[in-house]
Parts: sequence; C-alpha cells; structure tokens
Amino acid sequence: MKHRSAATEGASKSASRRWHSQRGAETLAGALVMMMILPLMFMIVDIGWGIFIKVSLQHAVREGVRYAITSQTASDGSGGSLGHLASIKKVTLQAAGGLMNGQEDKLTVKFYDAGSPTLTEDLGSSRNRGGNIVMVNIEDYEYSPIIPVYKIGDLQKLEILEDPPIKITVHAADRMESCPVSGCAAL
Repeated sequence: MKHRSAATEGASKSASRRWHSQRGAETLAGALVMMMILPLMFMIVDIGWGIFIKVSLQHAVREGVRYAITSQTASDGSGGSLGHLASIKKVTLQAAGGLMNGQEDKLTVKFYDAGSPTLTEDLGSSRNRGGNIVMVNIEDYEYSPIIPVYKIGDLQKLEILEDPPIKITVHAADRMESCPVSGCAAL
C-alpha cells in the first residue's frame, strides 16, 4: 500500500478548499443571474397573458355579433327562450371562456339606426330590426399584471401605478339581417 507524502496531502487539501470556494462563487453568480432573469420571465408571461385576454375578448364580442345578426334567441333552460339582448350577452359571455366572471357589467349591446345620416343609437322597442347596426362592446375590462407597473412621477421618482393599471376595451359591429317571416326576436 502506498502512503501519500505530506506534500501530496497538502496539495490535495488546497485543491479541495479551492473547489469549495469556487462552488460558493458559482452559487452566488447563479443567484445573481436568476435575480435578473426571473423578472424578465414574469414580464414575458404578463405580456403574453395580456395579449391572450385581449384576443379572447375580441373573439367573444365577434361571436356575440355573429349571433346577434341572425335574430336568434337562446334557451332559458326551462323550455322557454331568453330575449334577444339576454341571448347576445349569454353567447358573448360563454365565448369569453370565464374571463368576464365578476366583470359582466362591462358588456353592452347597442343598436344603431343605419338609416340616419349620423348613425344615432336606436332606443326603440324594435331596434333589433333588419338593417340596423348591432355593436357588442366590452369596455374597461380590468387586468392586473403579476409584476407591478411603474411610472416616473414627480422629481424622477418611480411610482407603482394603482391597481388595476391596465384596462382593455374591445368592440365588434355588423348590420342586422332582415327579420324572419315570423318577425324579429323580442328584446
């Protein structure tokens, strides 16, 4: 059996100490890099989620308009049918896939008289008649990102914006088809 000399053992201990100090430096460097990468990753997720919400809500209002122009009404679940406005809202909310939960009041449906030169809103009882313009809107949908949004305030100070800093508005419109022979759907 060979015995190590004192010089060999000393060199081995020195290499071991160096490896341990390098390992600590690597851990510190990794932590510093993660501190810069994690906020960037969260920002990318926030931007992606915001775009997803905007696209999903735009899809929902388009589906609501497509449904509206046909003068159909949805079932109320007990054998009857909802009115035309309630049906449009129901279809739009379903197409939003749950994003509108708690913010249903942001959804509006308006009809405009296409025959007027200024395209004024029609508030009559037969406003969903053929030829009128139907517009489905979601206005000021509130979205709070994961990471806070900052702005430069007075004296060049960074200030966190109040919740929720991002509001999304989407619209879709189309001309109503002529009513079926049985008449336009009740509002």
